Amino acid sequence: MRNRELAAVTRADDFVVSNKLVSLMLAQASENGQMAAIFDELLDEDGSEIYMRPVTDYVSIDKPLTFYTICLAALRRGEVAIGYQRQRQGEADARNLSGVVVNPGKSDLLAFAEADRLIILARQ
Repeated sequence: MRNRELAAVTRADDFVVSNKLVSLMLAQASENGQMAAIFDELLDEDGSEIYMRPVTDYVSIDKPLTFYTICLAALRRGEVAIGYQRQRQGEADARNLSGVVVNPGKSDLLAFAEADRLIILARQ
């Protein structure tokens, strides 16, 4: 209940009720053994963490490219790209997420700038 009250105060559109999240994860893990391994990796204190890293650490930004290309560049480093942050002056940000996009389309052409960041799942 407290989570819901906090979400109402902050006017957040998305929030997680932890008991529901745990129930959903257990249901998925019981139906698919591979999901249990994924959850172990994500939730283990020694497992992977989420980082914001410069896009230029992964790809050249001299021309537009697809998120698929970024995913391949991250994969070569043993990491997983899950999104990016691009904030442009005058660009609409209706959800007020500071330009954060998670799970973008893989085939859309994207133009990045020096200050843009990738959201990466990695061990360090």
